[in-house]
Formats: sequence, structure tokens, C-alpha cells
Amino acid sequence: MAKKNKELSLCIEINLLPAEYRKKKKNLGWIVDRRIVWPTLAMILFAFCAYSLMTYVDVTQRDLQHRLEETKAEVEKERPLLNKINDLDAKLAVITQKRNALKSIQTSKKKWVILFENISSVLPPNMWLSSLQQSGANDIELRGTTFDFSEVAEYMVKLEKQVSISSVTLVTINTSKVDGEDAFTFTMRAGIRENLGLEESK
Repeated sequence: MAKKNKELSLCIEINLLPAEYRKKKKNLGWIVDRRIVWPTLAMILFAFCAYSLMTYVDVTQRDLQHRLEETKAEVEKERPLLNKINDLDAKLAVITQKRNALKSIQTSKKKWVILFENISSVLPPNMWLSSLQQSGANDIELRGTTFDFSEVAEYMVKLEKQVSISSVTLVTINTSKVDGEDAFTFTMRAGIRENLGLEESK
């Protein structure tokens, strides 16, 4: 019996069917081929990473959009307060402007009072002024007449010593007639001190 089984195992199986009728065995060896497996795994991993990244970006974008909408809602909620602050700032700017204007008027008034007092206090007895005209930001032009020529120089010296005057220049001097008497008509230019009237305001 054992001998018979041995003989059967040594038999060679031969398929005598024509080629077109033979059953072909499927070759599945390519499944485990590393040239197929590794690129496939790499593609799957790449697709997974890309999907994860897109999901993360989408979630982050939605979260940021939600936060932005909440911030906008908070801003709109505080809009009346912001408008009130802007209105108060505008009113404060107007008040400051008016305060500076009033301060400037007060300083300017004091400046001219001091200036006129200085000009008139040293005026010689035979001299009178016919006009005072501001010729620049810190300059004033004086026109006057005197019967005594020496009083012109005297007036210039005394005027230059006044607190409101920085310099005095004789522009013109001409002879003239006043009520039939000889007289001298002159024009002077005096410099006004820039901080005049501001000393006590600081």
C-alpha cells in the first residue's frame, strides 16, 4: 500500500486540453512587489496628510471668521461710546482753540498798552505823532513832527531804552511849515520785543 502511494506521488500531471480551453492561474505576485507597495503607501500617506491639512486649515479659518464676527459685534456694541468720545474730542478741540484765541487777544491787548505807554511817556514837549502803523510782525512805523531838530535824536535815544522797543531807526526827516513856523517831519521804524506782554502769562 505504501509502495502504491509512492508511485502515485511520483506521477506527473499533464494537461492535454488545447491552450484556449486551459484555465490560467492568476499571478498575484505583483501585490507584494515593493516597486508597487512603497509608492502606493506613499500616495496614501500624502493623501492623508493633504486631507488633514485641508481640514485643519478649514477649521482654523472658520474659527478665525467666528472670532472676527464676534469682534465686529463687540465694536458695533461699543459704537455709541466711541461716537461720544469723538464728539467730546471735537468739543475739547474747539474749546482749546477758543481758549488760545482769548489768551492771544489778552496778551496782544497787554502788548499794545505797554507799547503805547512807552511811546507816549518819552515824547518831547515840542513833538507830536501823526500816525502809528505796524509794518511787520515785530515792527512799527512812527510818523511825527517837531519844532526842534534835536528832539528827534533825543526821542530816538529815549525810545530805544523802553522795555517794549528793541531798536529804533530814522527812515526820513524833512523840513516843513506848521502855522507859518519851521518844523521837521520825520519817519521812524521801531522794533517791538517779540515776547512783550508774555512775561507774566508764563
